[in-house]
Amino acid sequence: MTVKHKDCNSELIPEDLEAYTGYMDTYRDCIICKSRENRLWAKYGSYKAVKCNKCNFIWINPSLNEAGLNRYYQDYIGMRFKDEIKTRQRKLQYQIDKDFLQVYISSGKVLDVGCSGGFFLNVLSNNFDKYGVELDAKAVEYAKKKYSFGKNIFNLNLQDTKFPKGFFDLIIMRGVIEHLFDPLVVLKKVQGLLRKGGLFFICATPNVDSFCAKLYRQKWNQFHPIRHLFYFSLSSLSRLCSQFNLNLITKDFPYLETPYADIHRDHYEVLKAYELKNDGHFDKINRSPAFWGNMMSLVFKRD
Repeated sequence: MTVKHKDCNSELIPEDLEAYTGYMDTYRDCIICKSRENRLWAKYGSYKAVKCNKCNFIWINPSLNEAGLNRYYQDYIGMRFKDEIKTRQRKLQYQIDKDFLQVYISSGKVLDVGCSGGFFLNVLSNNFDKYGVELDAKAVEYAKKKYSFGKNIFNLNLQDTKFPKGFFDLIIMRGVIEHLFDPLVVLKKVQGLLRKGGLFFICATPNVDSFCAKLYRQKWNQFHPIRHLFYFSLSSLSRLCSQFNLNLITKDFPYLETPYADIHRDHYEVLKAYELKNDGHFDKINRSPAFWGNMMSLVFKRD
């Protein structure tokens, strides 16, 4: 299937983010090392990303409070469906992510956290007993109507669920952990819900240690100060998960095989941006393209 690529000269961030600045009242210390000392890493309008002086972790500070996030994510599924090109690309990427995951597990009870309309659950093997949680009520309604496993999709925060301890063999966060208001609370719940030896799959998550993140900063295509509150690297995410007995067993940084890659265009754009930045013309740099190392797929095992 051929998918047309979007022009990387498109507007940096299409939404009117300034409409949400009244909700920007959540100040945080570093969630990795607890340090209160940080410095500016990137800025977009009223939004700032800071970098920890001690461990180099990056996050939005201050960020939207939970009321602001709940407002933003109302009918998020409708927002996703508006972009037909990205919808088709995402379907192809689901297959790539599924194939990577099912090398390590192909059956058992699975919970998809932030499952949207159940799209990724749907491509997983039918050997799985499928469950999901999602905050967008319209997405939950869609899943319940569309799929037989829709009866197991719940309009809840993960921390509000009542599943038994150790109930799941696999928990998935696909493009989710960077969106969470409080990753520590959620990871504690993941630890409790996974059986010993169970797997925790994180994928479609931006890698802030990538070449493009360092070159483009706020013009990186994964920089979005409402959707992406935390900017993880392999190191920081592994360190965070290890606090909850979730230890990394494998990793991947998909690019060339993905529907987002256009190797000649992408390399041309990155080289041009590198030269412009070195010449002091950062203002002329376009939003970054897809590139090597931008995204992570990680599998952790519950000890």
